[in-house]
Amino acid sequence: MPRHDPARLPIYQRRSARHLAYRNGLLWALGNGMASTTLVIYLALDLGAGKIGLGIAMILAARHVVGVLRLGAPMLIGRFLDRKRFCLITYLASTVVLLALPLAASPGLLPSANVSLAALVVLWCTYHLLEYLGTIALWSWLADLVPGRIRGRFLGRRERWMVAGNMAAMLATGWFTWWLPSKSAVAFFGNLNFIWWGSLGYTEPPRWMAYAIAAIVGTGFLMASLVPLARMPRVAARGLVQRGATWRSLGRPLADPRFRRLILFGCWFSFFNGVTQAAQGIYPAKVLGFSLLAMLVLQTAMRLGQLSISPTLGRAADRWGNRSVMMVCLLLVALGPLFYLMATPERRWWLASAWAVWVAYAGINVCLPNLMLKLSPSESNTAYFAGYYTIVGLCYAASTLVGGALVDLFRDQLLLLPGGVALDFYQYNFLVGWITRSLGVCVLLWVREGKARNER
Repeated sequence: MPRHDPARLPIYQRRSARHLAYRNGLLWALGNGMASTTLVIYLALDLGAGKIGLGIAMILAARHVVGVLRLGAPMLIGRFLDRKRFCLITYLASTVVLLALPLAASPGLLPSANVSLAALVVLWCTYHLLEYLGTIALWSWLADLVPGRIRGRFLGRRERWMVAGNMAAMLATGWFTWWLPSKSAVAFFGNLNFIWWGSLGYTEPPRWMAYAIAAIVGTGFLMASLVPLARMPRVAARGLVQRGATWRSLGRPLADPRFRRLILFGCWFSFFNGVTQAAQGIYPAKVLGFSLLAMLVLQTAMRLGQLSISPTLGRAADRWGNRSVMMVCLLLVALGPLFYLMATPERRWWLASAWAVWVAYAGINVCLPNLMLKLSPSESNTAYFAGYYTIVGLCYAASTLVGGALVDLFRDQLLLLPGGVALDFYQYNFLVGWITRSLGVCVLLWVREGKARNER
């Protein structure tokens, strides 16, 4: 099929492509909100496997470990397929893998809970690897379709649609997983329970079945998100993708002083973000007693806040620069672990304050990819994106695994601070998370934004 020069595309085709990208983002977010990481964590907790801290950490981190294979994305795109076809194939393959995930979590299908947990992790990793490969191609494709002067606004609007879809999906999933195991659901289905869960030996629907059904429906939305992508125009890729990448070219992000500073910031923030992830995943469910519905309601409220401010932050980034917006948002985001520290079983709703300040993640979600595009040359932006996400992802994975192991080792111990102040492990972990994330602003100061290398 023909590949168009992006500079020669008619205005109406550019506008149509942007609207198709919005629809893709909405449908993808609906699927992602149903088959979310939070749902998979609760599914894993329901298995009753041992070493739950490390198990949750593996769910959060293993997909970043295998993400090192994303370094080959530019070579695969350049030597075998164009970006559009590569994007569609990898996204489709990822949804097929995701369909197998609920089966792995079905009690009795595999020999033990530990084996089921291992299968869950492997499938989750494979799904994200394929999805990330497609995302590398998608970002490069969008970079050529959307002119640099309006890219911030485009990303802000697309983020708004994605937040809206994610929010609706999480609310629906939370309600469904709460309702299905209830007595009202049993009464509603009546004799159908014999055909459905009764045929599996249950007198009422188990909670894992609600999680599994939500994941399957989410996969359907992910498949539907491929339709808008299939209708978007092909555009001729710039240098790197046309020639095919080499391993040497994939090392260019680290050799580039401007981009290397951004990688350093990403590593700092991701590492100290990851240290608290296992604790943040377990603490609400096991210590505070929050249900999946409660957690998804908090996430939905956060998404609602992001929905309202994403376009504004995109315009602010175009006007004052991406780094300035990110610095303000980073200080707000860093407060999240501090509110986790303040939450106890008696005052558990302090947790809601953490999700309120995490609305500021919208600024990072909009500005970081825009800043990456600004600091990378257009002829090799796929290599720069692949390099950034691989290096930063490995930092996140390493710290998350360390954090999960620490949960298993110290979760029942008290730790003394100078002055005789005693904190349990979770409180200590959250205190360190607040301090180190806040210090990320100092690292971000080293990033020099300047002008885009290939402003069009």
